[in-house]
Amino acid sequence: MKKNVLLAIAMLIVVFLGRVMPHPFNFTPVIAITLMSSYIFKKKYMSLGLPLLAFWLSDLFINNIVYAGYYSNFTFISTGMIWTYGSILLVGLLGSSLFKKLSSGRVALASISGSTIFYLVSNFGVWIESPMYAKSIAGLVLCYSSALPFYGSSLAGDLIYSTLFFGAYHLATSKSYNLNSSKSKI
Repeated sequence: MKKNVLLAIAMLIVVFLGRVMPHPFNFTPVIAITLMSSYIFKKKYMSLGLPLLAFWLSDLFINNIVYAGYYSNFTFISTGMIWTYGSILLVGLLGSSLFKKLSSGRVALASISGSTIFYLVSNFGVWIESPMYAKSIAGLVLCYSSALPFYGSSLAGDLIYSTLFFGAYHLATSKSYNLNSSKSKI
């Protein structure tokens, strides 16, 4: 249980820092942490709640420190939140169903699927809520096509972070890999 608490805190910190530190647009560890959380934590409130909490805490900082000039008051909940948080929730549910057995193919599939879910759901929310796009099929297509550069960056980040996190987790939990077992023959 103590390991799970430390792992949860580490995941919160990674998501927070990954979102608030300078980075290419959408190149964050959010989807990878969501997938890791859905694999590691068997209790749904942990596997789904942890990434949502991490995202919300980083949103608090971003909305009230970084973009404070865009809001008149302290912002607990931002517009469009339902779409981004909903997509993270869907990615967590996807991860729970894909990771009955762990493999590199499943990690890659989950990562690509997670990026795609986030892209489709969050940009649908932009189209619905923003006056920038016409409420027509042409407006929806324009919204999705305008977001393609962000999708590419998100996809790259999700694949890289998922590879790093799942690889590190596999090494850390593998019974055949032990740092103390290698002895020098000198």
